[in-house]
Formats: sequence, C-alpha cells, structure tokens
Amino acid sequence: MASGIKIDYIGAYSKSDRDAVRQLTGLGDAPQVISVTQGSSAEAAGVRIGDDILAINGVAVSQLRTESDEPTLFADELEERLAATPADQDITLKLIRAGKPLSLSFRGERLCASRFLLKTGKGLTAYSDGRNVALSAKLVDFAQNADELAVFAAHELAHVIARDDEASGLRQRRAMEDRADVLGADLMRCAGYDVERGLAIWRRYNKRDWLRWLRSPSHRNVPDRIRNIEAHLAAVPEQCPPEVPALPE
Repeated sequence: MASGIKIDYIGAYSKSDRDAVRQLTGLGDAPQVISVTQGSSAEAAGVRIGDDILAINGVAVSQLRTESDEPTLFADELEERLAATPADQDITLKLIRAGKPLSLSFRGERLCASRFLLKTGKGLTAYSDGRNVALSAKLVDFAQNADELAVFAAHELAHVIARDDEASGLRQRRAMEDRADVLGADLMRCAGYDVERGLAIWRRYNKRDWLRWLRSPSHRNVPDRIRNIEAHLAAVPEQCPPEVPALPE
C-alpha cells in the first residue's frame, strides 16, 4: 500500500555529511516526514512535512530502531512497514509537531510500490533491488536536466516492472538489460520525458569513462545501447502503459 509520505533519517547519511544535512533539512534524531503527496489520504489526515515520527501502527520507532540491522536503511524500513499495512486497516502515526504530540490515522492507497532513493557516497550509478530504485547523488549532479536523470531512473524501474531476477547466464542478463533500456524509454515517453534529450547523458558519460572497455559484458557498449533505444522508439508506437517485451528464447 502507498502511504503518500516519504521519510528521512539522519542515520542514512555519512557522519561527515550529517551537520550539513541537519542545517539544510532540519532533521533531528528522529525519523521525519520529508514529503507528503498532494491529494493523498495522508495529506487529508493532516500529516505535514517536518513531523517527527514516534510510532507506526502502535510500534515505537525506538523499538524498531533497536531491531534494525542497518541504520543507513532505517527510513527505507519504516516506509516498507507503512506499505505492509493491510489494505483494510488504517495507517496510524504517532507524531511530534512543534514539540506537541499528535496521533493521525489514514488509509493507504493501491499504487506502484517502488520508491526512488537518493544515495550518497556512491559513484555515478543507479541500481534497483527488485522493489526500489536508488540513484547516487553524483549521478544527480552529473545530469543536466530531468530528462537525463529519467534515463537512469526509468531503466532501473523497468527492471522492477519486468521482475528481472537472477539471470541463468550472461546471454539472459544482457537480454534483460536490453529490455530495460527499451522499456525504460517507453516509460519515459508515457511520463512525458524527452528520451532523445535524455540520451545526451549517455554520450557525455561515454566520453569520460576511460575504462569503458573493461566494463561488465552484461551491458552493451553505450553507442549500441543508444542505437537500440532509438531504433525501438522509431519502430514501436507509444502505448501507455507500455507492454513488457518478452525475452528472446
């Protein structure tokens, strides 16, 4: 279930970044609501950006933090707990706002469950775990516009939608990557992004990647990937939602 809120936690950031993050965002030690989807049931219930979260569905955040194995992923774990709330039950949050406690309840909504996460301390990279999509801060900085960033985000989301798992071999892995390229382009079209404009990020990346010939063989070289995407867009009319192409036999 989609809760309509995003959570951040200071422990997700490297220690060297935390003072700057606190100054920029106002994060304290507690997990905090950093966005509320406009028109969502969470917004209607009164959840606000900046609310500190003390408990979720009756379970104290302090207890959940003690049980967590990885503090850098704690906000992700809390969002997953929200999403796991049964469809016939309300999500209940115990919050602190301006020093005053309050309790709010609302019903989650059935939507795409994937989340987009920003990761610090990484190179120019994007990846998915089968459910969520992570983009590195350096990749965000490298992108010159939203279309360029969408190329990477849509590729990883395509892996999630296609339910790509462990491949049986290199041939199947490359086929999955090829499919994610074209399905990602279709997702971009449906979302209103300019695919051709976005592909400029690949061209710039290829020029600066001096080790490109040593990269994993699971991905085609960048020029071939661009050609495949452009050929697909020219041959396949836009369809929303797009079909997931079958893998070759």
